[in-house]
Amino acid sequence: MRNILLFLFSHHFLALARWEIYFLRLRLTNAIFGRNRRLYRFAKSRPQPRYLNFGSGPRGRDEPTWVNIDGFPAKGVHYCVDFQRPLPLPSGIFDGIFCEHVIEHFSYDDGVAVCRELYRCMGPGGVLRVIVPDAAFVMRSYFDSPDELVHRRGTSDDTPMQMVNSYFRQRYEHQFLYDWQTLEKMLSEAGFEDVRLCDFRVGFGPELLRIDDKKYEDESLYVEAQKTPAT
Repeated sequence: MRNILLFLFSHHFLALARWEIYFLRLRLTNAIFGRNRRLYRFAKSRPQPRYLNFGSGPRGRDEPTWVNIDGFPAKGVHYCVDFQRPLPLPSGIFDGIFCEHVIEHFSYDDGVAVCRELYRCMGPGGVLRVIVPDAAFVMRSYFDSPDELVHRRGTSDDTPMQMVNSYFRQRYEHQFLYDWQTLEKMLSEAGFEDVRLCDFRVGFGPELLRIDDKKYEDESLYVEAQKTPAT
């Protein structure tokens, strides 16, 4: 069957179609079995302060104050959700949102839409911690230390430019990479008023949000954005 499909369609088309079919099935399943309503109630039932692990994957938090959601099932994920649709979450209930290596999987415009949804779900003064691959790091590495770039991500048979493309594309998974200036612009368009460049496990938001994965430390951009506090 795989060979027949590859004869009829390109690998790129099949990869995208597989994801589209998966998320269509996820949306239908969530609607039929009332999972969106359960997630809505589950989030409201969490004790305060509440935190959302957006795109948690297998690194979901066990603490009762956390809600872990992802597009794919994994240990620790409370609910699977299609992030390209409005989130089935109440408005204004989260004190903080953690999002690590997720936003780059969307186009720039879709990233703005996703972050607007996160903004909606946050209460006044809430902080969003966003971690993405650092495009400036990738480009600097290509010119300044190309061998290190290959060592970090590839094999001895790979070229530095192949590694650049692996960051920017990652088997059709990555749609847009950010530098600091562009991520600040995107988050501002999403509604956040105070956007600041941070560092690995360093920021101005709640300490509980700094659950950064060590494996991304050297190649990531760390940013926090705050929703305007209530007066």
